[in-house]
Amino acid sequence: MSEQKILGRTSKKWMPFASIPMQFSGIANIISNQSKIQKPSLDENEIERINQILIESNEKKNDIALVYWNNGSFITEIGKIKKIEQINSSIYLIDKFNRVQTILIDQLIDIREI
Repeated sequence: MSEQKILGRTSKKWMPFASIPMQFSGIANIISNQSKIQKPSLDENEIERINQILIESNEKKNDIALVYWNNGSFITEIGKIKKIEQINSSIYLIDKFNRVQTILIDQLIDIREI
């Protein structure tokens, strides 16, 4: 007969919450999805006001603050309009760090002249 050692009680360390990495990432995804905001819809007057300010600030090269919706959150960018492309319906904005940001016109929520 082979001799088997009886170890008795041993201490095992358990990680109760993050014991399964897929579970931890799944819970993080659920929490981040709960904090997302649905894209608001704009009426015709708001769209017309945004278009008017875009045209004026493009001609005068004024600083503007753009608020746009991206992936469930609102983002504010401040800068000058470099170019408005109607084919792609996008705005190229030069921010205060001289980086060119591309913003889709469909994602615009608000615009203000500074």
